[in-house]
Amino acid sequence: MIGLSDVASAAGNLYSTTLGGGLADLRRMPATVIDSGPQRTVSRYDSDRRRRGAPVLLVPPLAAPAICFDLRRGCSLAEHLVVGGRRTYLLEYGQIEFRNRELGLEHWIEDVIPAAVRAAAQDAGRPVRVIGWCLGGIMALLAHALDGELPIEAAALVASPFDFSKVPLVAPLRPIDAVTRGQVVTQLLDESS
Repeated sequence: MIGLSDVASAAGNLYSTTLGGGLADLRRMPATVIDSGPQRTVSRYDSDRRRRGAPVLLVPPLAAPAICFDLRRGCSLAEHLVVGGRRTYLLEYGQIEFRNRELGLEHWIEDVIPAAVRAAAQDAGRPVRVIGWCLGGIMALLAHALDGELPIEAAALVASPFDFSKVPLVAPLRPIDAVTRGQVVTQLLDESS
């Protein structure tokens, strides 16, 4: 049996979805672009809060939009950092098009991420902490390993598959890798780059 509270709840949901702007606040946190280049836009989230702690640069994976750090109000890492007083930056790759198909990971590791780190650190006036999600985290760590002079104070990786033996997409190559002790798979990867 449907109770009065069920009807009231359903009416509230109907109002919210039709006239009230929806069930979730999907507005992105306001930000200002501080740097841009090929496959790179670096934005600083706007805030009038007193700054506390080291600045943070958010590095998304290649296969997901940068909005992954700012899904909705109340469920946003960017919002959490900004409200906590952190000067927060976001790297966005923009549209990666068919004409960009020849770009290898070295483009992001040698050019895109280091330029974003330098831009954020210069704007903040000090080294940044990097939070990289999935492949974004691995690429940020590789960029830092390649250039120890990058102004990175610390790095945190979220859902970054460092043990590629646990990645299901690589499973078909494991038997070949085991028999050849990595020589064939390594050669295939070298040939593809």
